[in-house]
Amino acid sequence: MNPLNTTTICLLTLLVISGCSTAQKQDASTPEPVTAQANYERIKTLTGDWYLVRGIRLGVELDANYEEPFLSYSVSSGGHSVVEVLFVDKPNEMTSVYYMDSDRLMMDHFCSLGNQPRMVAVTGWGNDIPFELVSVSNMANENDLHISSHSLEFDGPDQLTVRWGATENQEPMGGSVYTVKRIK
Repeated sequence: MNPLNTTTICLLTLLVISGCSTAQKQDASTPEPVTAQANYERIKTLTGDWYLVRGIRLGVELDANYEEPFLSYSVSSGGHSVVEVLFVDKPNEMTSVYYMDSDRLMMDHFCSLGNQPRMVAVTGWGNDIPFELVSVSNMANENDLHISSHSLEFDGPDQLTVRWGATENQEPMGGSVYTVKRIK
């Protein structure tokens, strides 16, 4: 046998073996990753008012409230954005806008602190849409308190858990978690 053919066969065999050993094992309990566009379509389904079932805001427990909307979602801009209002009609009301930027799902948060964190969705699995911080505008000092992560966890068609991570002095300092329910 030609030495070149033997070398080629050995290299091909090694490539096939290494490819087989590094392939991610998938079983019935491991969900497939969800695309940014599919996650954006899921966010569009949140349209309506959502009521607080339970929550913790920066370490302080909040009482459930089925009388007043806590969160509200609406599709806007001809379907090209979803507007989220948190703390509806309260002095600390905040607005976030979800949208597609080419093939990336983005979110801009207009915080009651006066800064504007921008986030991008990262690969989500199953019912969770996680977002990571890209930048923060209108923040005088990088040590100021700001939102630094976010996620939406779909607990069913009419229940949602919303998580907001916070950072101060460039260190994680907890955050807020709200479980809300849409009442039709």
